[in-house]
Amino acid sequence: MTAFEIICAIGIGMIFIALLATLVLILRTRDFLTRAILSDMIFYSMIAIYLIWVLNNPTSIAYEIALLAAVLGGVLPTLSMARIISKGRR
Repeated sequence: MTAFEIICAIGIGMIFIALLATLVLILRTRDFLTRAILSDMIFYSMIAIYLIWVLNNPTSIAYEIALLAAVLGGVLPTLSMARIISKGRR
């Protein structure tokens, strides 16, 4: 393993630990707003793990997937968060 692969593996491990801590917090909390925010954190951490993995395993569609995740990760959670905060009112 090269030094870059080791650094990437450590980064993936740290993000995975944060993801597990977020899952535990989702299971322990009863507040719906907190759960909505934490679900966004899980989504973003999965995107981050994928992007770090792509650095060592290049594929032909890797960056298109990352771009699509960034667009969907920016627009849809904002709309869903507004819906949750307003309790479904338009």
